[in-house]
Amino acid sequence: MTSASPSYPQTLNQLLIQEHDACCALLATVEEERRAIKDLAITDFHGINIRRIAILETLQALTQSRETVVRRIAEIENLPEAATSLQVLLDCWQSPQVAALRHHHDTLMSAAKRARDEIKQNVVLIEGIRHFIEGALAAGTATMSGVDAYDRSGQRASLQSSAAILYQQG
Repeated sequence: MTSASPSYPQTLNQLLIQEHDACCALLATVEEERRAIKDLAITDFHGINIRRIAILETLQALTQSRETVVRRIAEIENLPEAATSLQVLLDCWQSPQVAALRHHHDTLMSAAKRARDEIKQNVVLIEGIRHFIEGALAAGTATMSGVDAYDRSGQRASLQSSAAILYQQG
């Protein structure tokens, strides 16, 4: 090992911890988004999305830094070229720090998987709401096709007022 290499495992460890923290922050925004979805708090989405974008940019920068450190460790340790991913590095690197790094990597992967799963659940909720709204609008439009539909003022209903309560003659 070269004299510079002892700092690389420590740097890698810190990056994994920072990535985990960022994943947890992402998860918090996903949970906040879920509350906004359930409450139909549309005005909350802008702030949530701004925070999410900032977190995703942080995650991207951390990932790039981690990949750079992994490549540098592989070079210093004369590991095979295939050791350019963290998982492969941990599998073939003989270092006392591997156990701690593997633990932080596993923790990071668990947090990332949970965030991904929670995002998928939010997508399902949003799709359900979208289908409900589309169905309600289609029902309103179907009701509008009758010639005997009137709005509250007694005027013949038009497609522009499909969200209004309609009454039928007779």
